[in-house]
Amino acid sequence: MNELIVFSELHKYLNGLGPMKCTMAAKSLSLGYKPITFSGASTKFATLDGEKKYHCLILHVDPGNPESSRGKSIQKEVQQILNFEIKEMRNFLLKKHEIYVPFEVIDSKEKMELLKAIIKNVFKIFFR
Repeated sequence: MNELIVFSELHKYLNGLGPMKCTMAAKSLSLGYKPITFSGASTKFATLDGEKKYHCLILHVDPGNPESSRGKSIQKEVQQILNFEIKEMRNFLLKKHEIYVPFEVIDSKEKMELLKAIIKNVFKIFFR
């Protein structure tokens, strides 16, 4: 599956989760997604990062809490489900409270559906 198609399909899916504020970084191909809540408070839930170094979906499991290791434990589960090892594919610093899924890992419709289910579950965790 082409990485541009993956980017596009994930963009549509993330926007379809509910009211969402989507922002684009000034100097990069990076889209940030902040759910809009009734209270007006909003923290970033996901980022589609098209930068050459990253090229991945980043899910912010415990935003505002960089000491949390929730993302690291979910990262291991996601890697097992989608059959990849992030450290073999990327060499940037991984934050413990985030989940990283390289676009090239999503090479079939089945994996896209698995990723959408993962996103939905993380979205539920985000609002607990």
